[in-house]
Amino acid sequence: MHASAVEVSQLDQSVVNVASRSDADREAAIREALSNVLVKNSGARSVLNNNMVAERLGQASSMVMQFGYTDDQGQLKLQALFEHDKIINLLRAAGEPVWGRQRPLTLIWLASDENNQPQIVADGVTNDERQLFADASSQRGIPVLFPLMDLDDLQAVNVNDVRGQFADTVARASARYQADYFAMASLTTVGDGIHYQISLYDKTNSEQAFMQPLISDQNTAVDKPAAIAAMMFTLSNYFVSRYAVADSGESQQTTVTFSAITQKQLVEIEAFLKQLTAVKSITIDQLQGDKVSYRLQLFGSVAELKNLFSLESRMVAAPETASAGFDNSVSAGTYEWHSRQ
Repeated sequence: MHASAVEVSQLDQSVVNVASRSDADREAAIREALSNVLVKNSGARSVLNNNMVAERLGQASSMVMQFGYTDDQGQLKLQALFEHDKIINLLRAAGEPVWGRQRPLTLIWLASDENNQPQIVADGVTNDERQLFADASSQRGIPVLFPLMDLDDLQAVNVNDVRGQFADTVARASARYQADYFAMASLTTVGDGIHYQISLYDKTNSEQAFMQPLISDQNTAVDKPAAIAAMMFTLSNYFVSRYAVADSGESQQTTVTFSAITQKQLVEIEAFLKQLTAVKSITIDQLQGDKVSYRLQLFGSVAELKNLFSLESRMVAAPETASAGFDNSVSAGTYEWHSRQ
């Protein structure tokens, strides 16, 4: 798999509207900002229903590193930055999943009736739908990409392909984009609100005929912001199930081996392994020539660890013979490491 994942920044900060600079309004805004940061780092909306999390929300100010006010066209906003370690430790202690900074990139084909004109929303437009997706992407920490809708796209896909959920056609058009997944979505104005539909597909399996969605959802929301928020949560729910890791309490161990590495790559590999949300601790198990094997203590399972590996473009599976002489009884695999240019 060629990973196109994005390293998401600003997971520990949030900007929220605030009525005034009073103590009461400030405390309420900081609680809202902390709620946003907890959801962003967990990916799971249900995290806010956790009793331990709810209790800590009542002490939100104790987790703030810094905050400040800005004025956005007459709307007072509060920006709060929280301590990353405290956020992660709270999620771990509460038994909630933790979603790391490296996250899959999703290409979204969105059919919409802009000004009563059916169209596919392009990446470069500045309409309401594109801005709402950008805001939701930032707020939820879910990287998204929209098609260019240049001549190539216009010849390959039309709005009816997206509305009709013709996955094979859209998959072929998606091949040119560096993304891990693609989604077909639509927004339609109905009498009592906005009807939305979204289906997510694995872009790496785009050569399969009669593609089946990984997850689908459709419903009616009160307005476009609510519809787009619901679609983004549909994406989030799937990605959390695949890439977020909760502490299983079982302390599973595994080994992972890298072959044909340099001293510089050794430093890069250790930095990469240490930041993975599935990894509790790492130690060098064996170092032999240009091969190194690490023993990893995990929060979750080996399968969850491999899901995270699949997002890293620098990791390429090596031939099995590359690990000769190493104990593979509990191995998560053998890889080569390709440093970024």
